[in-house]
Amino acid sequence: MSGVRFSQVALKEKEEIMAKAQFPIDGKLGKDFKVTSLMGMRIHPVTKQKKHHNGTDIWSPHEPCWIEAPYDCTVIEAKKSTAPGGGFGNYVIILMKINGQFYTSLFAHMGDGTLKVKKGQKIEAGTPLGKMASTGMSTGKHLHWELRLGKQHIWDANGKNYIEPIAFFKALIAQEAAIATAKVVATEDDPVAPAPTHNAATANAVEAARVAAKAGTTAPKPVVAKPVATPVAPAIAKPKLVGQLKKGSKGGSVAYLQKSLKVVGDESGVFGENTHKAVVLLQKRTKLTADGVVGPLTWGKIK
Repeated sequence: MSGVRFSQVALKEKEEIMAKAQFPIDGKLGKDFKVTSLMGMRIHPVTKQKKHHNGTDIWSPHEPCWIEAPYDCTVIEAKKSTAPGGGFGNYVIILMKINGQFYTSLFAHMGDGTLKVKKGQKIEAGTPLGKMASTGMSTGKHLHWELRLGKQHIWDANGKNYIEPIAFFKALIAQEAAIATAKVVATEDDPVAPAPTHNAATANAVEAARVAAKAGTTAPKPVVAKPVATPVAPAIAKPKLVGQLKKGSKGGSVAYLQKSLKVVGDESGVFGENTHKAVVLLQKRTKLTADGVVGPLTWGKIK
């Protein structure tokens, strides 16, 4: 066998199923950010009244802590609340289409002057929305995160159509990772069995998240098809960066960069448009200047 290579159809399929979902805060749940109040009935920390909490509150020790879009989306609100007591403070609402279904998501209590997006803007997963703070009706620095089924983010006293966002995205991230692995196409001489479609494979995860949110529990780990084993290439040592890498650059360092960022669509070892986009996305997620040029700081983020 001459090694793994992709047909044009396979490349297109792989691009379509590459994982997009992420948590709105970089790092690991439980280490870099923690849940301080789940969705459900609770005593409001400010009003001291018992009411339904339509979202989940998250705190991070990091400063600054930027809130990022968890999925490709359209911004439908980005402003400061005028509600009595300050309401959500500075907040952003986005509209996402996940597996053919529309969801809205709200991110509240962000810092004054830190909102990075505007109403009507189309953005990618990982785009900074604003900085975690304590504006509006809040007792301390945190993110209030809501997820609601449908195209409109309508407040409901009983939490109707609201979904616990941590459980939902945890299941969705796991599903997308499994599908991305199972969908890898081997050589034409050694094809793999087709993986389940994106919609079919994530359907149980979405339903599990909904049931878990209603019950006030964590969604169970979704059952997914086991990925077909594919040849594993030997580990390659990270080369030393000489100068900068940018559009038009060629060589082993570019090939290493492309492999690390899982770039598809560009010739191996040639810094093309898809490599540029992958670098920009990495720079946005790591709070570096998003110019698509790989210098020492960006290279330091490459594993």
